[in-house]
Amino acid sequence: MASEEKFLQHAKRALDAAEKNIDAGTVARLRAARRQAIEQGLQKTARERPGWLLPVGGFVTAGIALAVAGLLWFSAPNGNLMQAGVGDMELLAGKESPDFFAELEFYEWLEHQANAG
Repeated sequence: MASEEKFLQHAKRALDAAEKNIDAGTVARLRAARRQAIEQGLQKTARERPGWLLPVGGFVTAGIALAVAGLLWFSAPNGNLMQAGVGDMELLAGKESPDFFAELEFYEWLEHQANAG
């Protein structure tokens, strides 16, 4: 970790020194290239996304969120979303090992046999 830090410090010093030695012509060409790239990027972005797309995207997102909420609400027993996962919460909060639930049908059958006999 210390050698990496030394390397980064050395690289920074070398780059800073090289930056100070760049001639004015190179600096001017770099600035012009940067300005041109930014302008092209802005023009490309404006062409790719029409102005009406943002509000439509918002409405679509809201519609999807409402549809998912409706599906969750109406798929829950008695329309109560909070009671839908109570059984799962009891399983997760219990002290039993998850391996216990792998053979849950066997334990239910065994309990039924004990109650019947």
